[in-house]
Amino acid sequence: MKKLAKIFSLLCCVIIATPLVACSGERKPVSVDPFVDDYDPNKEYNISFFGWGDVKEQNIYRRVISDFMNEYPNIHVTYDATPSGEYLTALTGKINDLPDVFYLPDTEFLQWVDSGRLLNLQGGVAEEDLAKVWDAAVNEYYYNPSTYTLGKSEGAGLFGLPKDLGPFTLGYNIDLVEEQIEKKHLENEADVTTLLSGEPCTWEVFISAMKKLLVNAGENVYGIPYYELEHAVYSNNAEFFDETVTTSKLTETAFVDAVQFIADLAAEKIIPDSGIAGIGSGAYEAFYAKKSLFNFVGPWDFATIWEMENFNVDIIPCPYGPGPDREYGTADDGKSTAFIGSMGYCIANTTVERGTAGASLRLAEYLCMNEQAQRRFYSMGQCVPNLKDMAYNEYIPNSLGALEGRQELPENRALFVDILAGFDDADDKIGGKTRILYYTYYSDWRSGLEDTLNQSGVWTGTATAKDILESYEPTFQNDLDLMNADWKG
Repeated sequence: MKKLAKIFSLLCCVIIATPLVACSGERKPVSVDPFVDDYDPNKEYNISFFGWGDVKEQNIYRRVISDFMNEYPNIHVTYDATPSGEYLTALTGKINDLPDVFYLPDTEFLQWVDSGRLLNLQGGVAEEDLAKVWDAAVNEYYYNPSTYTLGKSEGAGLFGLPKDLGPFTLGYNIDLVEEQIEKKHLENEADVTTLLSGEPCTWEVFISAMKKLLVNAGENVYGIPYYELEHAVYSNNAEFFDETVTTSKLTETAFVDAVQFIADLAAEKIIPDSGIAGIGSGAYEAFYAKKSLFNFVGPWDFATIWEMENFNVDIIPCPYGPGPDREYGTADDGKSTAFIGSMGYCIANTTVERGTAGASLRLAEYLCMNEQAQRRFYSMGQCVPNLKDMAYNEYIPNSLGALEGRQELPENRALFVDILAGFDDADDKIGGKTRILYYTYYSDWRSGLEDTLNQSGVWTGTATAKDILESYEPTFQNDLDLMNADWKG
């Protein structure tokens, strides 16, 4: 674990991407021409900003936008928002008259940027300002249309600024877990202690500890409502496909073992036999109703948790597997790798014609990296600060008192920062990886895989992961081929 995490004790919901842009008009050439700043401080501007969120989040944004307009009195911002479940449909409905600035999930970024509708910001944002933000966050919004590659590279343009970078890891009900420890005299159980220590543990230790914690935990109480497929795969040093996003890796041993691990959790009644099908609001409902000891949570969830009485939550690293070598402790074993997602502030390329590109960029920059704005966002449970120095020096130690009372939960918030920082060296066991949907043009390949696993009997023990994945791989490969044909021609 990183030094600071040792010193301090320990989308957004997950959106499954669907093809939206492809059915909403023709693809346009993607411009990588440098950003031309048309902002004039002596001119009045009216710009629109579209996002999502509940009433609380909308109110936060209204305060931040008000702060922005106080700093830029010549820029008037019209803010509109919709519930998250309706957002992408609403945004697509605006495709021919896009707002100046709008949210864009990283799972949708590839298709939207490839449609030619996003403005290239390269050259408009100072490199020294970008360097203040998490590298993994900024890197998500680069695209090279000539090579069809994501991430910063020679010839790539910058087509958004990160709203946030969201680490998704294991949260647990402190009171419920401590009650089980006391009731079952588990204080000296090494595996339970290891699980809750803040250091990552192996799958073996995780299963052993969870079985003990669940003894007489109550009727229909599980360890976790479901298990994230990405977490199992990434934490076993496995991949869904190769780096070119063209070749399936479903039948490689490390991937098969990751799926079988989830099946083993179901067999031990640590998760329901729905396996990975419990993702979404149902998982939170079970967690909040104290029908599960653990649940996957992100920083954004604590805005809700802080408002709940007698519901105290802390976070731990997700467990890791033996990796390709199938032996814990080897050079190529797994590491605790949480998936991280992001939301971007993107700017419509039509702002150039409107003469609002420069004003729009100033709003996006303010929301992304202004200190006052970032302090408001993290203190209200929206995110870990985008600014690295603020995360280490202010958010973790709460040096300015922006977090008070219940807002200090999770106590182990240094873990969120560790995940975002990535793997510092070969010995570092905690890091994160961008969720897999970011790398693909659309998600038919993913939904087909999930449906097959959920319907196969692998979670109920009537089929093995190896047999199911070997049988399904030709279909999975075909889905990848079709997606790449639609994307790259």
